[in-house]
Order: sequence, then C-alpha cells, then structure tokens
Amino acid sequence: MNSTDDDVKRPCGDHEGCCRDHGDDKSERCCCRDQGDEGSECGCGCGRNASDAETDAEAEGVKSPIDFEALGDFPLPKPTLATFATTLAQQAMISMGMLPNPITGKTTFMLNQASHFIDTLDMIIEKTEGNRTPEETTMLNNVVHELRMLYVAAVNEKKRRGEEKKDS
Repeated sequence: MNSTDDDVKRPCGDHEGCCRDHGDDKSERCCCRDQGDEGSECGCGCGRNASDAETDAEAEGVKSPIDFEALGDFPLPKPTLATFATTLAQQAMISMGMLPNPITGKTTFMLNQASHFIDTLDMIIEKTEGNRTPEETTMLNNVVHELRMLYVAAVNEKKRRGEEKKDS
C-alpha cells in the first residue's frame, strides 16, 4: 500500500511540539481521530491519545466561552478590503488585551503579535496604493491610526500591571 499524507498519523495537538506548532496545514486533523479510534496513540510518540486530551480539559474545567459547533457553518460576508482590515484590526486588539481571546475568554498582552498585525495593515496600505477607493483609503488610515494609539495604551497598561505585581 502506498503511503499518502492521509495515511500519516498526526499528533493529538494537546502538547508542545505537536503538528499544530509546526504549521502543518492538515493540523486540524488528529491522528487518533483520523484512524477512527479514540484510544489510539498519538502519532508523534508522546504516548497520549485523543481521549486523554478531552479528559484533561474536563478535569481542569477548561471550556471555550464560545460553542463553535452550535454556531454551525453560517454564511460569511463577501470579502472586501474593509472586512480584511477589520479582521486584522480585531486580531491586533485581542493581542493588545483590548478584547478577550475568543477561545480562552481571557485577555492577554501579546504585543509582538499586535505590532505584526499593525505592520501588516501598513503593508496593505503601501501595496494597494493607487488601487483603493477614497473611502477605503480613509478607513485603512483611520484603522491603523486607532490601532497605533491603542498599542501605546496597551504598552503602558502592561507596564502598569507589571508594577502592581511588584508592589504586591
């Protein structure tokens, strides 16, 4: 039998070094679930299996604040420059602790990520120069300006919280 990508066992994704950490575009598929055996061992050799990850999450009381399965596969808006920019802006705001992470429900400061999203929007402005409507140009410039102001506030808030911990 010839081996294909579909035959390759994939790690369970419940630990460091799993396929999800390697940028594998098929990482949403767990080897344990691919094989149809919830008890089968993870393909990365960690000794875990799919049911271990679910049991650990239940024991720790970890539950996503959003039930993605209940949402279903709803229709999305037509892709536009504005929807793309606001998606990146929302990711930047999550990274700056302005919005809770939709998976964990917690706010965290990941300022390198936030900076990356802002820089990506700057790159889009540069690369689309001459190909935008005046409304798109205004929207992009406003979004980037607001994100830069929020970034400065996030840096200051992170410093303030760090100082509070030192005083405690």
